[in-house]
Amino acid sequence: MSGYREFSFADHAKEFDEHIRASIRGLDDLRTEVVNASRYHVQSGTVVIDIGCSAGTVLRSVRDANRATRPGVRYLGIDVEPSFESHWRERAADDLEFRFADARSHRFDDASLVISLFTFQFLPMRDRVPLLQRIHDGLVEGGALIIAEKVLANSARFQELCMVNYYDHKLRAFSADEILGKALDLRGMMDPWEETRLLDALRSVGFRSDDVQHLWRQHGLFGAWLARKGTSTAGMSRPARIRTRLAPLQGVGDELRPDRISEK
Repeated sequence: MSGYREFSFADHAKEFDEHIRASIRGLDDLRTEVVNASRYHVQSGTVVIDIGCSAGTVLRSVRDANRATRPGVRYLGIDVEPSFESHWRERAADDLEFRFADARSHRFDDASLVISLFTFQFLPMRDRVPLLQRIHDGLVEGGALIIAEKVLANSARFQELCMVNYYDHKLRAFSADEILGKALDLRGMMDPWEETRLLDALRSVGFRSDDVQHLWRQHGLFGAWLARKGTSTAGMSRPARIRTRLAPLQGVGDELRPDRISEK
């Protein structure tokens, strides 16, 4: 990738969770949203992939939340930073593995959930839509992508307001020199896109507008979205399409079924 510098968390790998938590307000809330959403999308016999998995904390939490109810799932975390390997050894399990790999050349076949937290913003613009396309095409029906990104505000005025508020938060944990140094280091490495451009990219690869849901936001600059690969309704009659959209979640309401009530 000539002319483009790769970003690395190598300097913060040892204490990564503490570093990123101090940098982004509400990070634990985002991670909770990811785990909660995973319970609706992880499917038995599929693969869950976390791209840019860093220390593997989120993927391990997703695995722990779903293992008992979704058998036969493989959990895979991939990252290009080898400095995270010590964390991977601690969190690996018989159904959870980590690999040193680049998402741009990875396969997503049979994935029911793909997680990407603040990863696309470090990729060249030209690589983002092709990667989104491969993720969408690899997802099983009903599978989902959870993507969190730093995005640009809608105007220069709002961008300044959001950035100042963000720096006020970071000053609680970092010195002004550290914040400035980080901003200078990120030049040429992080390239946030506008929220509208991100949503357009999701739609362009096949995610329908009504299958994309906003999950989380902080500082006006950080957001997370869930994009679900819905069941195709092409060629269905109108009543069939309605039944597809209103299909209940498996297990929800089971306690109200007459046969279940009679058992109590």
